[in-house]
Amino acid sequence: MVTSKPLKTNISMKKIALLAVVAGALLMSSCNNSEQKASTETDSAQTVGEHVDAAIADLKNAEENARLKAEQAKKDLDDAIAKGDKAAEEKARAATEEANTAWEKTKDALRNAGEDVKEGLKDAKDATVDATNTAVDKTKEAAEDVKDASKKVGEDISRKAKNVGEALKN
Repeated sequence: MVTSKPLKTNISMKKIALLAVVAGALLMSSCNNSEQKASTETDSAQTVGEHVDAAIADLKNAEENARLKAEQAKKDLDDAIAKGDKAAEEKARAATEEANTAWEKTKDALRNAGEDVKEGLKDAKDATVDATNTAVDKTKEAAEDVKDASKKVGEDISRKAKNVGEALKN
């Protein structure tokens, strides 16, 4: 009887990192404040790559919105300075600083998400190659086991046939 060896599963840091990237992308995608279209069967068939693409698109939209708010705050500051209104100038200056900070944070988040996706894809490729190599090795081992078992069965059949032949002679 041929027994196969169980495939051992190792969860590496790469796999954990990939899982974190995908979970983060899904979380960012689900936190979208824009109006969502009604779910259809094709929505549930989206791939992980499509979810990542959607999350990056959401980040790009957030970055664009933050940029527009920073530009508007700068215009408001310029208007307050031109009017000579010190109270409005102080408020506009604070709003400009806040908008610029938000814009910078959004740009950093987008840049980091891009790097995380790049690393996640590299890790996924490496994990796929490793899994394929492991499967090939296990297949070779199983083939050797089958070959050895077949040889043994063949030898047993030959021996039994020889014994039957000798018994028939007697």
